[in-house]
Order: sequence, then C-alpha cells, then structure tokens
Amino acid sequence: MKEKTLARTISLILLTAIFSSTFYVQTANADSTIYIRPDGSVDPSTAPIQHVGSTYTFTANINDQLVIERDNIVLAGNNLKLQGAGIGYGVFLSNRNNVTIRNIYITGFKYGVYMKLSTNCSIDDNGLANNELGGVWVEQSSSSNVTNNAITKNYAGVLLTWSNNTNIVANNSITNNPAGIWLIVSSDNIIKDNTVASSQIGGIYLDRSNNNLIYHNNLLDNTPQAVVPDSTSTWDNGYPSGGNHWSDYTGTDGNSDGIGDTAHTIDASNQDNYPLMNMQGTHDVAVTNIAMSKTVIGQGYTANITVTLQNQGSLTQIFNVTVPANSTIIQTRPICIRTGQFTTITIVWSTSGWTKAAYEISAQADRVSGETDANALDNLLIFGIIKITVPGDVDGDRDIDIYDIVTIASAYGSKLGESLFKPNADIDSDNRISIYDVVIAASRYGYSE
Repeated sequence: MKEKTLARTISLILLTAIFSSTFYVQTANADSTIYIRPDGSVDPSTAPIQHVGSTYTFTANINDQLVIERDNIVLAGNNLKLQGAGIGYGVFLSNRNNVTIRNIYITGFKYGVYMKLSTNCSIDDNGLANNELGGVWVEQSSSSNVTNNAITKNYAGVLLTWSNNTNIVANNSITNNPAGIWLIVSSDNIIKDNTVASSQIGGIYLDRSNNNLIYHNNLLDNTPQAVVPDSTSTWDNGYPSGGNHWSDYTGTDGNSDGIGDTAHTIDASNQDNYPLMNMQGTHDVAVTNIAMSKTVIGQGYTANITVTLQNQGSLTQIFNVTVPANSTIIQTRPICIRTGQFTTITIVWSTSGWTKAAYEISAQADRVSGETDANALDNLLIFGIIKITVPGDVDGDRDIDIYDIVTIASAYGSKLGESLFKPNADIDSDNRISIYDVVIAASRYGYSE
C-alpha cells in the first residue's frame, strides 16, 4: 500500500508539473516560433527550412520552437539542431495525421516533442537531450510510433498520457532520465526493443495502464526496473520469442535456450514469464579517426582537431566525445549518431593560455549503456604529439632560424589544398601562407630556448 501511494504521489507531481508547464507553453512568445501553416507555407518565410513537396528540411540549426499545422508531411532535420532556451516545446503538433519528425537533435526545451490528439504520426531517428520535463510527450493520440530515437537527460524519456490503441515505442535508447518510459492511463500499446537504463523513478512506469505488450527490451540498472500501480500488462511475447532482459535477474538457464527458467516477477499481476538471459541488440560507438590541421602551433594561435565517430550498434545513440591535450580537456561535445552512421566534428583549439610544451592529443567517446565492446577499446583513439611553441618556430625545434624562414618561403602564396601548402607554416591559421606569416617569423628571428 505504501509503494502504491508513493507511486501515485510521484505521478501526481509529474502531472502537476506537466499541466502548469503546458499553460506556459501555450503563452510562449509567438515571435520565437516557426510555423508550418495549413496551406503548407513556412512562417516566417526566412526560417531555415526548405520545402519540397511534402518534405520540410532544415538547412541550418534553429533556435526557435516549431509548430506543425499541416497533415501528411515529413519534417526532416538533416541531423541539425533545434535548440531551446529552457521554455516551451521543440516541436508541437495537435490534431494532426500522418506527420513524421525525423533526424533532429532537439535540446534545451521543456519538452522535446509534444504531440496531442494525433494519429498515424512518427517520431523517428531523433536525438532528444536535456529537455526539462520530457523528451517525447504523446497525449491522447493513437496508432503513432516513437522509434529509433536516442533520449537522454530529460525528466521523462517517453511519456504517454491518455494514449491508447497501438502506439508503438520501439528501438529507442533511453538513458539517464529519472523516468524512462512512462504511461499514464494509456493502454493497448506496444513497447519493444528499447534499451532503458539508469532511471531513478522507474525504467518502465505504468500508471493505470493496461493490456500493453512489453517485450525484447533491455532494462539496465534502473531503480526500480518497473513500477506498475493499478496496471496489468503482458511482459513477454511467449516462447521462444521471450520477454525482456533484466540486469538484476538472478535466475538460471538450465537448457541454454537463452531464456531464464523462472519468471521475473514485478507484482502479482505483472510478470515476465520468459526473461531473456542476454542483452538484445548491440551497443557500440567508436572513434575511427582523429586529425590535426597542424602539428606545430604558435602559442596563442589556433589549430583544428577533426574527429570522426561511428555508431557500430543497433540503436541511435547520444554520447559525449572528449578531446584532451595530455590530461587537460580542450573540449567535450555531445554527439547523436544513428545506427551504422559516421559523423565528423571539428574543434577549434585556441592555444592562448597554454604553456609551450609537447602534448598528446586524443579523442575519447563515452561508453554507451550496455556497450557491447566489453573493454571499449575503440572508444579511445590517440593522434600523437603536437607542439605549442613560440610563433614562427614552424619546425618545432624551439628556435626561429633560417630553416623556419626557408620553410615559410617555400610555401609562400599557397593555400590550403594546394600541393605547396605546408600547414605548420600557416602560423596565423588563415589557410594560406602570406606576408603575415613571414612577418610573424621574421620579427622573432634568432629566438632560441
């Protein structure tokens, strides 16, 4: 009884937060909102969205809220960012049919996506991170899909309220949200093939939600893994398909069929009869390449560090990549990559304030939940040694002599990409060897340490 009272109290707190925040969303400043109007136009017309047929594609990052007022369209983010300022919603749609939202990195709102009173819609292949109350909120909607998303560090990862009739939540990576997948008065839905990890209120939380089919999910280190006040649902897909993988399951598999010999019990009305012994899918990210625009940098000038990463797993992932020089972090950046895809980032390293010395440059990708590569050896890649030295010392031998001048002179007039171009001779990092580079070196000629 105490547990049920606590669960209901938590739901009440969440709903109070939701509805008080909804009022705030509805009164948000219209000047900071982009609309896809019922006639198909984009308002304002200057918004960086290209409209071709039924597809609306981002052409640049957007720092506004976005409202969809048209049916039968695709909103394609082109892997660009929709950035909020801590208020409102990233994408809002109400009373819509057959709308797809895909390939957007949505961050910094109250809710990443808020869908209400809609049918046959799809929220697919997005990254949703650091939205205060929810990554995806589906309200009073049916026959819609939340699939292939990476959802992290929101309050609720995926929230369904009063949403029934075959909404599908599948193939998502839902990590480090206090509530992973939360259903409130939502029945007859399907939750499958998700990885839900490190939730503190519940990995899967069902409140007055019945007849949901829940299977082939990885529930990893949630406390608790599942909460089910006044709810009864099916937690497996029968034998031999099986149920879910529970990181705290302690049963055995006597016949080695990959299914536990005893059920995983949630409460008297909810149990996984065929718990899976092994984690489903693969979870693996890797740093595949790191390159420097130069290996000798004049103190106070810049260099570019280019890092290529790959998602080698079966779920879209959000994770951080950190680039240090020795043990000092140059930059940490969040990354969202779809399964099987590569992405390349460029970090501009300003060496102002850095001591003249040799530094080892590397890139480290955080482990994702359930990382399949046990030692995550491919999460770290070392470029090698670069030197920060006095500007004009283009060969890195800690003096400025005739050899440095000759190196600059031999590349004089060349530009990045040309055969004569020598990156270390481009002292001021403007992608060409010019009189400015000559002056920088000549003004310090004879310097020696």
